[in-house]
Amino acid sequence: MMASRGANNFYGQDPRFLPAFSLAEGAHYLDLPIATLRSWTVGRAYPVKEGKRFFAPIVLPPQKETRQLSFVNVVEAHMLDAIRRQHRVPLAKVRSAIAYLRRAFESQHPLAEHKLETDGCDLFVRELGKLVNASREGQLAMRELLEVHCGESSGTRKVWRAGFSRSPDCGGMKHQE
Repeated sequence: MMASRGANNFYGQDPRFLPAFSLAEGAHYLDLPIATLRSWTVGRAYPVKEGKRFFAPIVLPPQKETRQLSFVNVVEAHMLDAIRRQHRVPLAKVRSAIAYLRRAFESQHPLAEHKLETDGCDLFVRELGKLVNASREGQLAMRELLEVHCGESSGTRKVWRAGFSRSPDCGGMKHQE
């Protein structure tokens, strides 16, 4: 767990990362079906012709066994909901982007730590002034093509921010204004 300044009341742990919400509470606050939130955070088995497959969790709670969510997990689920419902990014692309961000940036909570952009198909992050396609393993995006495709000048480009980012000065996450 990442520690931050002022976390002494929580035994040196950042309270944003501590288990605090049941799945039912999280689903209520996010206006999501509890089954959806459970699938996103715990995973689930589902039937296929060959037997069963497992839907791996996308959001990783602080403790698997308790099935409780942290505040950051609720933020991640909110972002995932927006990515899926409002921006209609396919789940396979979301999974690819999350895997890339976890690996490339050592990010435990990529949906809460990164400013994400989308064209409705892929997820992108800006790294060192370049637009990187996180859904495609870090492939650089050609900005001019995206602007034409997404209509940036017309204001229809879909951009959102989780409100948290990695902060080298405190060794963890900090809120962004």
